[in-house]
Amino acid sequence: MLNKILLNFSLIIFLSLIGCEDFYNFEANKLKKKATTYIEKSKISNNTNEKIELLSNALINLEKIQNKYPKTKIARLYRKSNEIPKLSAHVDQLRILSSKQKLEKEKETNIGKLKKNIDLASLEIKNKNKLQGSIHILNAIEISINQIGDSRTKSRLSNEISRQRVILNDKENAYRNLLESEKFIDEMYTDLPKKIKNLSQIYKLLHLLEKKNKKNEIEKKIYSIINNEIKNNDNKAVAYLEITKINLIIGEINKVKEDMKKIVKLAEKSNTYLDIAKIYSKINDVDQLNYFLDKAKKTAKSKDQIFWIVRDLINISLFENSINLSEQSYSTLIEAKQTLPDRPDERLVLELVDAFAKINQVSYAEELISLIKPKYEESMAYVFIGRQLAKKQRVEEMKVYIDKAIKIAPDLIHGNYEFSGLPGFSTKGRIFAEIARAYANIGDFKKSHELLGLIESDRFYKEGMSDVIIIQALKDKSGASKLASKMMKLGGEIVDNKFLGKIAYAQAISGQLESALITVKKMNVGVDLSETLINITNHINLQQEDLLTLYH
Repeated sequence: MLNKILLNFSLIIFLSLIGCEDFYNFEANKLKKKATTYIEKSKISNNTNEKIELLSNALINLEKIQNKYPKTKIARLYRKSNEIPKLSAHVDQLRILSSKQKLEKEKETNIGKLKKNIDLASLEIKNKNKLQGSIHILNAIEISINQIGDSRTKSRLSNEISRQRVILNDKENAYRNLLESEKFIDEMYTDLPKKIKNLSQIYKLLHLLEKKNKKNEIEKKIYSIINNEIKNNDNKAVAYLEITKINLIIGEINKVKEDMKKIVKLAEKSNTYLDIAKIYSKINDVDQLNYFLDKAKKTAKSKDQIFWIVRDLINISLFENSINLSEQSYSTLIEAKQTLPDRPDERLVLELVDAFAKINQVSYAEELISLIKPKYEESMAYVFIGRQLAKKQRVEEMKVYIDKAIKIAPDLIHGNYEFSGLPGFSTKGRIFAEIARAYANIGDFKKSHELLGLIESDRFYKEGMSDVIIIQALKDKSGASKLASKMMKLGGEIVDNKFLGKIAYAQAISGQLESALITVKKMNVGVDLSETLINITNHINLQQEDLLTLYH
């Protein structure tokens, strides 16, 4: 009897299991059909987001099969074919694609808004309303900044937009730009010197906007970074100097004097002592000026590396020359020259040649050339002398040195760069580009263009032409305008974003503002475009009173 009961019970269990298995297979098959339907629909859809939604729904159904009915044949087949991970990976790829498409769509929208603002600016300028035209250009720059990734650059450009808005009396938006700049600075986790420099600019502009509370907040932030985040004493001194320079500009003399007490205790390097001397020069403290110039020289000469000794002494000499300490400046350069070893680095000699030419000691600059052996550096030395003479409009003397440079200019690829991975460059291209700039500085644009036409290197042709067209725009507006039109017809890689920016700026200087804005619309969104638009706005507003100069 007991055996019969057990047999019947086993039979019932067996039949139940068969029934369950059939039920599980039936339910798994339903889920499979749903998933298949979603997958098929995704194949005919052209919308990425719709595909993601359909395939996600398919995945939900396939995962239900694995979770609820793992022992079914359907579940086993999906595991064997690895179908679910493949489908999941495909959805992930589609999500990446969707994100890129979203960014691209946002970029297209922004470009549309940017071009609309440029068109509105062009219309306002055509109607002689330069102020409103400038505001539209600044709005375009804001849009361009959104496409830049580097927070330091975004902060710097936002500060510049704010500065322009202050000039235009657009105070509300100027303040908004400063708040945005502060936000970008907060995203900077390294590069503390840039952080302090950009915050100091915000501090200055807040002073002009009379935002006292916010100005005090930024001031506290600056000092907090200096005291808590900057560890090196000399770096602290350099950071204090940034805010001190601004306090000097805006007339906060008591704060300047207070910070100078800290700075002189922290300073350790020659360049820092030189910057301290510059501050004392501006507040007419002659004793302290001379003391820190002497300190800068002594610190420079205490270094182990000759290269940096000479470089620091050159910087000190040029500053001395700028404040009319001519004899002292000459004496400092002589010290730098005497520091050179018997077989000096040609780069150092070139810097000394340039420095002597800058302080009007041309004959001494020429004497140094005898220390140079390679023809490229020798030629560049003559160019450096010619370049400084051109700036002083000493035309006949300039031509003598330029002719010497041309005569010995080697036509080769300079530099032993194969170990460092850097490319070599055309020596003749660089020399001729520098000479073209010199001729542009004396107003001989025909000769300048002739020399540029002899340059085979695209790099130096672009660099030379970029500078020459700006110089020509300042001296010969008609000639620069024609040259800009000619440059726009060039093809290939020569007319790149940076080059277009130079052409647009030259057109603006030449009075062709509408043409400049047409050129700008051909540029890609980013740093070059932003800086070109800022240069154009600067030029438009040159005739207006710049509030920022009131405190100098």
